[in-house]
Amino acid sequence: MARVEIGQHIGMSPASVSELTASLLDEGILVADEAADQSPGLIRGRPKTRLFFADSLGCVIGVWTGFNRIELRLVDSAGRNRASRHIERPLRSLGAEELMDVLAQTITAFASETGATNVKAIGLACQGYVDTRDGVVAWSPVLGTRDLPLASGLSERLGKPVLIENDASAMAFAIAQLNPDFRSGRTACLMVGDGVGMGFLIQGELYRGARFGGSEFGHVRLRRSGPQCRCGGRGCIEAYLADYALHRDAQLIDHRPAPTLLLPGEEAMGTIVEQARAGEPALLHLFQEAGEVLGDAVAILIQTLEPDHIVICGPGTRAMDLLRPSFEAALESQTIPELRALAAIHVVESSLDLLTEGVVMQALRELDLDLARLKAA
Repeated sequence: MARVEIGQHIGMSPASVSELTASLLDEGILVADEAADQSPGLIRGRPKTRLFFADSLGCVIGVWTGFNRIELRLVDSAGRNRASRHIERPLRSLGAEELMDVLAQTITAFASETGATNVKAIGLACQGYVDTRDGVVAWSPVLGTRDLPLASGLSERLGKPVLIENDASAMAFAIAQLNPDFRSGRTACLMVGDGVGMGFLIQGELYRGARFGGSEFGHVRLRRSGPQCRCGGRGCIEAYLADYALHRDAQLIDHRPAPTLLLPGEEAMGTIVEQARAGEPALLHLFQEAGEVLGDAVAILIQTLEPDHIVICGPGTRAMDLLRPSFEAALESQTIPELRALAAIHVVESSLDLLTEGVVMQALRELDLDLARLKAA
């Protein structure tokens, strides 16, 4: 940002902004770039000098654990992506100690391969119920152990601070950082993909429950005798909408090969979507039913939380054109009109990259706070 934009953003006088940024520039925390905002039409007046965080203050590593897979991302202190990796690795069968050993070894190897010598912190996003205060994964459908002290266990092995987050909350945080509209009021981000999760933000900050976790909205039961869900229950929202649920039902329709893993990959899901778009009646009906469930789920959100914004995000948005007609019909029939009018619904096409981006942003913010505390001291 330019200095004048910083002042407008935080309500500070130009003189105060200049004084503070001069100090940060002298310390090497910020860098200036006059060429960053020079417009070809600019004839008179000084060009705006834009200020950036220096990229030499260290880096952070973002990690996401899915079903037998790990995604890693290396980001420098300026927020620039330096490297990323996708690793297929069995995780669910591992005990607590072995799992933390494998994750620590994977992160260490990634840092070594990418030449990351000044890693300041690790951010890890995980499916399931995550206690962010104590750094514990209470339950996860992709891990084989409960009440896992993941943050402290990894921190001991790596010698670095580790923060953990539910993956849907991580994606919600990343989306809110990219769109200022979602940082005001109440925003519910419904993530659809490997599973169904929700991150809820109030004034841009993630809502925390009694155990400092988020929401397990995907495991709200819609129908008592519905299909099997990974949580052990039946009829959950996720059991109709998640990729594994859609692929399971597509197998029953046309006897397609089972995925090599419990969860189908993007290629397998893309095939189902394209066949439905080509007019395969049974698959079209499958997405029609999924759209109805999505409409029911959003209606529940509107009538229980009254959010200003509802964001539908995640890899599952790949099929939004197929879901939309029945989604909108269900939403209209199941929602009190006066409440429906209060909520703006957005569809944000998003990939798994936003999961690691969310925890990277949180880790960078913690580093910023550490710098602020050092300056105050």
